[in-house]
Amino acid sequence: MSGFWARGKERYGLALVLILIAMIYIMAAPDEGGWRNVALLLEGLALFAALRAAQPGMRLGLIFGGIIMTTMLMTIVLNFAEDGSGAIYVRWASLILVSIATPAIALGIVLQVKEKRAITIHTMLGVLCIFLLIGLVFGSAFALIEAAGGQPFFREGQGAETLSNYLYFSLTTITTAGLGDFSAAAPLGRSLTAAEALIGQIYLVTVVAVIVANLSRRN
Repeated sequence: MSGFWARGKERYGLALVLILIAMIYIMAAPDEGGWRNVALLLEGLALFAALRAAQPGMRLGLIFGGIIMTTMLMTIVLNFAEDGSGAIYVRWASLILVSIATPAIALGIVLQVKEKRAITIHTMLGVLCIFLLIGLVFGSAFALIEAAGGQPFFREGQGAETLSNYLYFSLTTITTAGLGDFSAAAPLGRSLTAAEALIGQIYLVTVVAVIVANLSRRN
């Protein structure tokens, strides 16, 4: 197991591809039953690959890996609840998984840069993984606001509240594409939307810009 874990070090390219696949699937698949389970499995696989690449430490890796597996298994079972609450379980699980994994991956990247005393292409790919994961965090948060409040999140009203639309809205927000086909209705939703746009821009013009500028440059 330790050899398998070690061989994945800094292989953020695979993690980035898996995160993109998970996102595309979430935006394309129906927000129901078994489709949600597949989306959660893809998300968990992408997070596991990202953690394996970051390797924040064997102990932390095992802890986060255990949390990912436990949360996924519990949510897959609960997703088939007869009271129709499966969507809420999946949204909570998605938020928990990504919120836990993202700082662990960031820590791993920092430790790897300190160890190598250089910024490499792997570092840049890892930083891009975090950028996409931030989009997943906000997408899950938007979904939970609607689930907890019982009111439509979007001004477009009932029927627009799907995982696909939440993630789509989150990605257009964090990249400041601003397509305008969706907009938050409540003050909390608008506040989070503004926060995500700011975080996305600050992240791109600071973290990503610094990484690209110092690529292959030793400190």
